[in-house]
Amino acid sequence: MTLTILYLQEAFAKYNREIFDGSLPMPALKLSRARTRLGQMACKKKWSWGRVKYYDYVISVSTYYDLTQEQIDDVLIHEMIHYSIAYTGVKDTSPHGVVFRGMMDAVNRRFGRHVTVTSRSKGLSPRHPQKPKEYLVLGLVMKDGRRFLSSVNPRFAGEMELRLSTVPEVKSRKWIRTSDEYFRSFPLVRTLRARQVSASVFDSFIGTGNDDAARSRK
Repeated sequence: MTLTILYLQEAFAKYNREIFDGSLPMPALKLSRARTRLGQMACKKKWSWGRVKYYDYVISVSTYYDLTQEQIDDVLIHEMIHYSIAYTGVKDTSPHGVVFRGMMDAVNRRFGRHVTVTSRSKGLSPRHPQKPKEYLVLGLVMKDGRRFLSSVNPRFAGEMELRLSTVPEVKSRKWIRTSDEYFRSFPLVRTLRARQVSASVFDSFIGTGNDDAARSRK
């Protein structure tokens, strides 16, 4: 489904009538490209006469993943519950505390929804397939047998190579270029930071690591 601001406005108006008795003013509705959260309710707050006052409410829904209409609506309702709690000034035990969970369970039972506490993105497919990304990977074998992998910012590779030549604990090192998705979760580093891996994982990318001299970067 192609998500638009107009759809969010119409869906908000619908669920505001059906679930929240029309009690919620229309907030600012936005589309995001967030990967880690499917939706978000944000607002500003200030203290007035010893109490917190919330205002400028914004609900965002991510367009990054290919969601069905039902999934989009559940994400929107999730954020509307947050909005309702903040707008009415109800105190909850936590962001997804007793009040939130009680309202969520009631909505799911009464309206046949599938709203969850956390909108997980794991297992969802991006709306547009991600282009393969190339990584410059440094493999290090230490004299004590430990093995490390690091995804390096190419602009700092030369500087790191010079520094590595002065580190006595390093037995061997090798640079490779790869598009393997394994490295997508690695931080892009510019200093000597790396992730320790098993010998089998290391060998699957770098080789046996028995070379004593540095391999040249391609």
